[in-house]
Amino acid sequence: MEINVPPELQVCLRDFTKSVLRDMPTDVLRYSKEYFVEKAQQARMEGYKLPPSASKPFGELAPALQQQIEDVFKRYDVDCDMSITIDELRTLMSDLGGLFGFSEEVDAGTLLALLDADGNNEISWQEWSHACAVWLADME
Repeated sequence: MEINVPPELQVCLRDFTKSVLRDMPTDVLRYSKEYFVEKAQQARMEGYKLPPSASKPFGELAPALQQQIEDVFKRYDVDCDMSITIDELRTLMSDLGGLFGFSEEVDAGTLLALLDADGNNEISWQEWSHACAVWLADME
């Protein structure tokens, strides 16, 4: 009996095996889950294209910073609808809140109210890119 392994599966298994051998995880099942969830997120983000930001402050940022802002938005906009909902914002704050300097008193609802310029209870890509650029400019 011959087993035909598709070429893309061969690459996937080879890369996974290299990672396991390099990292030597103590819990291989947990490591496997995290590895493939991350790979799925990367694939989703690569296929997710955002329109150019209309924000002047965003346009003045270095391309590397623009890309980082875009990557954060794409990672947490899990349904790729070009907006961050309250639930997606909660996850973002849980994962990255300290990075942005949020205190524990700032909840997702408060932040949503601050960033949601058009009042539709979501943060659009345009609102996000502008707010991040203004925040970065204020940090200087």
